[in-house]
Amino acid sequence: MSRSRATVSIRDVAAAAGVSVATVSRVLSPASPDIPMRQATRERVVRAIDELGYRPNDLARALLQQRTSTIGLVLPDISNPYYPPLVRGVEDAASAHGYRVVLCNTDGDPEKIAAYLDILVKARVDGIVVAGGGLPQLPGPPLVFETYRTKLVMVGRHRLAHPSVQIDNVAATRAATAYVVGLGHRGIAFLGGPASSSTARDRLLGYREARRDAGLPEAGPDTVRTGGFDERGGYHAARSLLGGEPPTALVCVNDRTALGAYAALADAGLSIPADVSVVGFDDVPMASFVRPTLTTVAVPTYEMGQAALRLLRDALDGTASTEPVLLPTRLVVRTSCAPPRAAGAR
Repeated sequence: MSRSRATVSIRDVAAAAGVSVATVSRVLSPASPDIPMRQATRERVVRAIDELGYRPNDLARALLQQRTSTIGLVLPDISNPYYPPLVRGVEDAASAHGYRVVLCNTDGDPEKIAAYLDILVKARVDGIVVAGGGLPQLPGPPLVFETYRTKLVMVGRHRLAHPSVQIDNVAATRAATAYVVGLGHRGIAFLGGPASSSTARDRLLGYREARRDAGLPEAGPDTVRTGGFDERGGYHAARSLLGGEPPTALVCVNDRTALGAYAALADAGLSIPADVSVVGFDDVPMASFVRPTLTTVAVPTYEMGQAALRLLRDALDGTASTEPVLLPTRLVVRTSCAPPRAAGAR
């Protein structure tokens, strides 16, 4: 009579496989994948696990194949409308190739990021996609990934030698700023994100380069404000610019910041685009539904998710390059921008 799964112990597995308890533990432990062991011994242990029901059959097969058909997706804020299309791109591509996706929302908290990475690698996920501009200065993630043979792909800028999918934030913001310059604007301000964010720094650089290209003065404290990538930050950043002579155009680090600026301009009695033109970045769904509709840089987030999964599959096959994959952006011109009014026409 076979034992029930609940009564099967690791000693039963060891006895059935004809090995020591320590050998079974080494097969089961994700912390020791590099300890030498004959493949025939490993197969006997896995067969015993499968036959005795000590673990679910799919785990037993995963141990034998050294694959779990599971990947982790780590991102900072699922409530940010930028991320759902990216998640869908990863999930659709993963599902098409037989992978399950474990989603980890970190709130950008280094402790949560470290905890989730630890959980994922110890669960022996086949790979991890990290979105949101990379990893903070965490102690030893590269070593952890190497130890557990976990593959890592980044979406956005990063500091690690891993495959990545990116866009050219500098060129895209330079083009967006050049667009309002072409409309005749000279009083152009920038509403940015945290200085700690490489994305925010790159978009600020693109704005500065466009000013330089147009022969405008170097951007200073009177034309640059920082926020937090969200509506509240955009609102307060825009309000702080309106104490004196307001700018005629605002270039925003993302669409959420731009929507916060919409509210600040309305509270100040200023009209978009008659008084102030506004440009966003990301082209989130809300951008085409606010009034006036928001001119913005469209980011192919769904395609970035799909590309990240392709890179992860390449990494698992040992064929991925660490050279970044750059996807194109495009400026979507809507109704939030217009030529500036003539001086004194307000």
